Amino acid sequence: MLKALQGRSNLISFALKSAGLVSTLCFSLTACVGVGLSFPEKITLKTDAYKAQSSRSITPQISRSSRSTPTREWCGITVWALIVPVPLKLPVCESYYEQSFGNDQFGREAVLLNTQQKVPSPLYACGPFMVLAPIFHGYEGNALCGVFPD
Repeated sequence: MLKALQGRSNLISFALKSAGLVSTLCFSLTACVGVGLSFPEKITLKTDAYKAQSSRSITPQISRSSRSTPTREWCGITVWALIVPVPLKLPVCESYYEQSFGNDQFGREAVLLNTQQKVPSPLYACGPFMVLAPIFHGYEGNALCGVFPD
């Protein structure tokens, strides 16, 4: 019974030392670490014809849509660890452009909606050197963590 307790004690001690070592390594990183996320983003813009009908309390009716040929894109996550990118992505996302048509206020066919789906890939990063990040155009964040645009 005493040997079993000593074995558990040694195992717990080893686990605590390992966790301490990993924590120390994480806190003493001198490079920037981050995550790059790439997932589809869908943007739909209403045209003037759509807005004109909406302003008159008329619900615009979509009669047909025309979509470009979808393009397969890589999406997922990329983990940046000590300047080495570790991609965890697959080519399963689609990018496309679509126009939705309907009748305008005069009964003529017009484009009512423009929709675009694309895969942006901003870099989310944290680290001790992020105080230098505002040098880059478009950086949003603080001195510890932030995001770099596409």
